[in-house]
Amino acid sequence: MPMQTIRTFFAIALPTLTLQQIENEFSDLKNSLPQKIKWIAFSSMHITIKFIGEFNLEHQSSIQKDLRSHLSGLGEIKLSFGKLGVFPNTKNPRVVWLGLNIPGQLIELARTVNLITSNYGYIPEKRGFSPHLTLGRVRKNISARNRELIGQVISNYKFTEIEPFITNRLSFIKSSLTPQGPVYSTLFETPF
Repeated sequence: MPMQTIRTFFAIALPTLTLQQIENEFSDLKNSLPQKIKWIAFSSMHITIKFIGEFNLEHQSSIQKDLRSHLSGLGEIKLSFGKLGVFPNTKNPRVVWLGLNIPGQLIELARTVNLITSNYGYIPEKRGFSPHLTLGRVRKNISARNRELIGQVISNYKFTEIEPFITNRLSFIKSSLTPQGPVYSTLFETPF
């Protein structure tokens, strides 16, 4: 019998108040570039800790137990947002993101998740951990000139500070792809 897999990732959920602040803060930006960027629904935003992709459901309870054991005592993490930017660069932006200031505990959380999941055969992340909130993706049919303009608008956009928030749990999320976009459902949460 073939193994049953689902598309998954580990993330930190954002409090409702933080999501509302982000929505209020970036509504002008969103309205100024409505056709050029596919904006993420604010209610779906999260901070990805590790994308797994195809996940074998037989591993769920073991990984959950290992995470609970290794993350207990990590303590609450205070997160704050830093700057607005684009990947890969302002000349050819593809992703609009809001970066986080990186406390050591967040790096430790990502390192632990990476280590535990690699013990089950999931590919460890080779790139350095770069926590961010994806705000939108530049549409593929945009001209090079418009891409450059988007990069300039993003790099010059000023926003007021979004209040820091505290988290103490890691979410394991199933991502179901639909024509309207991904639908997320939390499979389990691990406190730390």
